[in-house]
Amino acid sequence: MIDHLLGRPSPSWKRVQVFLVSLTWFFVLFKIDRRGPRFLHTWNEKLSRFSPFQLVAGTLAALYILKNADRMIGLGAPEPLARLYSRNYYRATWILTALDAGFWTAMPIRPKLFRDIMSILFSIYYLIFADQADEKTRRIRATITVEQLRTSWEKTLNPYLRALIRFTHPRLTIHQKKVLIPRPENSLYSKQVTGYIYYEGPLESFKYCDSLILNFPGGGFIAMPPQCHEDYLAHWAKKTKVPILSIDYGKAPEYPYPYALEECFDVYRSIIESNGEVIGMAGWKDKDGSKRKQMKIVLIGDSAGGNLVASVMYKILEYQLPIPHPSGLILIYPVLNFDITCWMPPDQLSVIRAESSTSIPGVLESKDHLSHKSPLAVVPDVKKRRWRRSFSGPREDERTLEDRVRVIEGHNVIDKNEKNRPRPVIGTRLTMTSRMSFFNDRILNADLMRALAIIYIGPNNYPDFGSDYLLSPIVGPSELLAKFPKTYLMCGEKDPLVDDTVVFAGRIRDAKKTKKRQQFDDKGRHGENFRMSSMNTNDNDNNNTDSEDWVEVKIIQGSSHAFLQMPALLPESKGAIRACALWLHECCQDKTGDINTNCTEIIHEDEGLTFTTRRSKNNGITNSKENENRNLDPEQIQDSTSNMNDLYVSEPSAMIPSNDNIQKIVSTAVLAPDELWEQKNIVNENELLKRRRDTLVRNLTEGCNTTTAVEQSISEKMTKDI
Repeated sequence: MIDHLLGRPSPSWKRVQVFLVSLTWFFVLFKIDRRGPRFLHTWNEKLSRFSPFQLVAGTLAALYILKNADRMIGLGAPEPLARLYSRNYYRATWILTALDAGFWTAMPIRPKLFRDIMSILFSIYYLIFADQADEKTRRIRATITVEQLRTSWEKTLNPYLRALIRFTHPRLTIHQKKVLIPRPENSLYSKQVTGYIYYEGPLESFKYCDSLILNFPGGGFIAMPPQCHEDYLAHWAKKTKVPILSIDYGKAPEYPYPYALEECFDVYRSIIESNGEVIGMAGWKDKDGSKRKQMKIVLIGDSAGGNLVASVMYKILEYQLPIPHPSGLILIYPVLNFDITCWMPPDQLSVIRAESSTSIPGVLESKDHLSHKSPLAVVPDVKKRRWRRSFSGPREDERTLEDRVRVIEGHNVIDKNEKNRPRPVIGTRLTMTSRMSFFNDRILNADLMRALAIIYIGPNNYPDFGSDYLLSPIVGPSELLAKFPKTYLMCGEKDPLVDDTVVFAGRIRDAKKTKKRQQFDDKGRHGENFRMSSMNTNDNDNNNTDSEDWVEVKIIQGSSHAFLQMPALLPESKGAIRACALWLHECCQDKTGDINTNCTEIIHEDEGLTFTTRRSKNNGITNSKENENRNLDPEQIQDSTSNMNDLYVSEPSAMIPSNDNIQKIVSTAVLAPDELWEQKNIVNENELLKRRRDTLVRNLTEGCNTTTAVEQSISEKMTKDI
């Protein structure tokens, strides 16, 4: 209270207050009459029949009841994160928050050995007193420093935590082998790049592997070397049997943008030019002295690493000399936009609507702010029970913002004649970005995002967020996006970065559709009009097949950021790691050789995981309906969602060749645990559309007459092209 009276909140004054109160009570206990003031003598006699233990326990219980009296009678403040996450994810964040608070508390302690021990002990304390942990993390994140960020995100480097985690790691033939990678000849820098290799397989076979997984680990561009990502790197190496090279790129603020990007691009060039010889592989000569073929590289990164994956791809496409492209890109909850804005522009919201129509309607539903009692709510409201309504307030409190509206565009919506008038829907209203919708996220809140942006950009001039696509890959030109290889994206449903993930996937899909349409137009102008009709028909039938070959998105329900770092705490994390391993397998497999199209298996007996490829069960109805849902025209989406009960829910698919041509097949893990994880956690494109189609159809029906000018022009253009 002293700092409040002085008008200057300060830890020093709080410390003084604690000492003064403590000394005052000790003086009272030892200097005044042991029976207390005279008006308490009677109570002392009555309480004398209780033991000291009973008195202490009763006093503590009474204080606890008084402290939580408002909650007991229903007058407590609402919990902003109630029902936002899944139960498993919330429990995982509870443990991570306690660890953060414990490690931050022990930061000033010296020496390091004692600090490591006290970090664990303080964390156990904060596990019990979770509210204190939340308050401590909130205060520290408000003015967080680089050292505090690194202490929080690199806590798995603590020797005692690391010893516990190592028990869950599979044993590898090559584990965390450090390599120094030289720069290419015309690089701007000369300092070698550090990387770590993970590989499971015969040691002599490592040199002659024809595929490589190049990993750019996340960490907000300022923390978390590859050692902090071994939870999933070791499992990927074990399940794919492909070498993984994880890059320890330079971290900000010591190495601000674009140093890390240049490092990652130089590593890719060095590996491509030497065919892997710079990291200890055979290079261009095979065992018999013959020339080896160009090795395949898959780029994968999470969070900040996802940003580097996309930016490196841009640099590959723009390089002055042709460079072999990666066989696939995998971006996991990537940082794609540094323009931290509050409101979503109409063009991005149009992409959200188009993507949500068939894949992730849960993201679209979070944009309907007026359907809640609070404009900041992102989960459905819970109606009060009857006895609570009668006790705590009138029914007026349960009305949504939309129900409170009386006039829209000069029309009285309460009037019976005006009730059927269509209201503005999602896409024409003011809509928050996911960064603002989930600004209270327990892992990546708005304070951290602002801090990371300032640290990463550093002393550079103010960037042009609308055009610098190496910094913000989401604004990349369509000409470059159309040249991207097969791209996989994974993000949590409640992640502040989920909007950018969905928009980026939609931009890649739209760019490739435009390129494909232009190719057909060019063929028609060169005298292939008669073939165009048959080609267009085939394209319409298989449009969804091609779209799935371009980009694939998985949204993990009820989760937010950094779920790959939680395999010991979050069951869904293990399923996400297996799903990424399946993607890596698809990118690394040979798509040009003879492969049995009936069944191709890679069995890991020690893990019990089987990757199986078999012919797709997709039928013509599924493909045609999904093709309609991909379009931006709301009327087409409405028509296609009206009969979804008859559709077959297809599985994620991949491309492998048959004897005559490349056919669509399904690549999936056949074990029951993997299938069960997919069903429970992955927002399947058809499954969620069927589950939530009623809400989507209602919104689109109301908005058919109020579609924005941008959406109308896109719809007219697509109709004209078709």
